[in-house]
Amino acid sequence: MRGIPEPPTTLKGNNVGGYEEDPQETPAKVVAMLTDFSDIIDPEELPNRLSQLKWHITGFVDGDGSFPIILSPDGGKKFGWLIQPRFEVELRSSTDSEVMLKVICRAMQIRPKIFAGENYVKLIVTNRRMLLEKVVPFFEKYRPAVKWLDFKIMSEVAQDLQQKRHLEYDGFKEIIRKIYSIPRDGETRRKWRFEDIIKDEEPPPPREDTRTRLPSGLVPLKHYVAGFIDAEGSLGFDVNRETRSITPYLTITSSETDVLRKIRWLLGCGEISRGRLQIYGVNNIVNRVAPFLDRQKLIAKRTTYKMFKQILETVVRGDHKRNFQETVELVNMLNKTAGGSPETIRRAPSANGGGEDMVQHP
Repeated sequence: MRGIPEPPTTLKGNNVGGYEEDPQETPAKVVAMLTDFSDIIDPEELPNRLSQLKWHITGFVDGDGSFPIILSPDGGKKFGWLIQPRFEVELRSSTDSEVMLKVICRAMQIRPKIFAGENYVKLIVTNRRMLLEKVVPFFEKYRPAVKWLDFKIMSEVAQDLQQKRHLEYDGFKEIIRKIYSIPRDGETRRKWRFEDIIKDEEPPPPREDTRTRLPSGLVPLKHYVAGFIDAEGSLGFDVNRETRSITPYLTITSSETDVLRKIRWLLGCGEISRGRLQIYGVNNIVNRVAPFLDRQKLIAKRTTYKMFKQILETVVRGDHKRNFQETVELVNMLNKTAGGSPETIRRAPSANGGGEDMVQHP
């Protein structure tokens, strides 16, 4: 924290990442709140406009959603296999997670089909008509950046099935080749080999990644990023008992370095290292991160963020030095709410740790 100026006594601000806020986004210019969601969540806790909420959802799905195509042996099918494209979002079980899934359903105009397990809640859309009439048009307009190729192939396969191309062997083979053309990464799991389904043929080469860029407009980009943080961000505090210091941080995890660079440019701070954007310290959190999240708002992490802000206020005022143990207990409560471990959600980023240089990327 060397060279960091004294933080302000308030957590409010009127610019983020070096740019001025769009005056059309200020409350005085808001035409209408999202009252259609009032039975799910207070509309004040949502973005001001439906289009902004939809970009938030896209960012969130790019982090925590998926577009899998499930293959299952089925003797009742003509060629022995059931092909089932899906849209899924699985979250750690909490009230905020359930609210997030209901908001997604309402915004996409799909009937909620939410499953609850011991430690998770999950939204699954398998109905082909709902996929083609609701899910596909939504993501064609509000395009994911990280998972665009997965979405595109899921959409193509759903359309092929709707046209009954799977009932002819050449069409069936083409669908299977599409499925196995999805590039594999650390998260892709395949139970069946290509040759288990199509005999005596080579697997297809991975399709070129044709994902779209991140939203080009500043307002859509900000709400996409807020959604991505809602999914992949971790808000926490580094507790040092020896020095009795408590330092806030935000960590955003993604294998897509270009996305992390864009978020870093937007927020105007942070270091990228090993698939994580790490934003550390009172100055960065108070002057960059908090104003951004106050305006764009989190949904799935809204309770976590409220608790985070409460502790942050304590740190800004310096009250944690007089009430250190009480503040540590609040940090532990925050991390329990967020599903993390005591005192830090993850291993706290180093204030002087290595990473990419701090050149800002447009």
